[in-house]
Amino acid sequence: MYLGVSWCDDSLALVYESWYKTRKIRTWLVSPGSEDVAPDILFDRSSEDVYSDPGSPMMRRTQAGTYIIARIKRASDEGKYIILNGIGATPEGNIPFLDLFDM
Repeated sequence: MYLGVSWCDDSLALVYESWYKTRKIRTWLVSPGSEDVAPDILFDRSSEDVYSDPGSPMMRRTQAGTYIIARIKRASDEGKYIILNGIGATPEGNIPFLDLFDM
């Protein structure tokens, strides 16, 4: 079942789907502006496994007032990154985190 989409730009969007029967959640990496780039599974996990939650992308507000994925570029290299934030569930309790994720 379709859960939603997080937009960034013509080269990046994240599409979320879940299947209740198997408790699976998938996050797909898609390039909306390019028909020749096939969608790729970025995360494939169980919704019941909170320890494996990679986090959610940080969003930024555009001039139009909408929210898109905040994409950053480090000066030291050509990689393009997003920041994931999450609750960081552990057996000892939650340890919130930020993760620099190379796209």
